[in-house]
Amino acid sequence: MSTATRTADEAFREVPDGYADCGSTNLASGWPTTTVFFTDPGAACILAAAASGEPSQHDFFGRDTDGAIRGWIVRVDGPESISTIEYFVDGDGNITSTSTTCSRLVVGPVGPPTCDPGS
Repeated sequence: MSTATRTADEAFREVPDGYADCGSTNLASGWPTTTVFFTDPGAACILAAAASGEPSQHDFFGRDTDGAIRGWIVRVDGPESISTIEYFVDGDGNITSTSTTCSRLVVGPVGPPTCDPGS
């Protein structure tokens, strides 16, 4: 992974002022983070924030085989205002992202929570 990739990723994942930092989960770290979301302390933090509406952020990231970074940010902006941001940082530090907003999260059996498409 290049320095440009790491620097761009760190800047993109920076927690906004006024938001609680629920931490980061490295999805490439192996079991159990890649299999059981609920074992991560940040999971409890961001799920509690989503329930209370407290501005908070948790991010999930991992590297691909080319040294690029793929990640997801879950950001609670307020009561029933949640954003999930999927992003990709290539080896040159270029970032592409998509954002989805919703009023509640869906938590599956594995991986980061996602926005409930019906909310």
